[in-house]
Amino acid sequence: MLGEKINEFSQIAEILRILGNPTRLKIISELIDSDKTVSELWHLVGISQSLVSQHLAVLRRSGIIKSVRRGNTVYYSVANPLVVKILKLTKNKLKQMRD
Repeated sequence: MLGEKINEFSQIAEILRILGNPTRLKIISELIDSDKTVSELWHLVGISQSLVSQHLAVLRRSGIIKSVRRGNTVYYSVANPLVVKILKLTKNKLKQMRD
């Protein structure tokens, strides 16, 4: 039982660590409304294509995003709707605190 709780908290901590990166949050935010390619994301996020690819790999390994190949192009989308809720709730709470 105790081991299960520790493992659960470790998993939560890992997801929060991954989400604690502003660039990754921006990438997730860009993927909320529609699937995007690496090329689209690096233009939107404003960092190099290689850095976007590195962040996408981390997000994909953690199950936060997923990728789908259509022809020669790979599209990325949010795989975990809970992450979208966390992001939206946090944004709303920050807005309330500022008002």
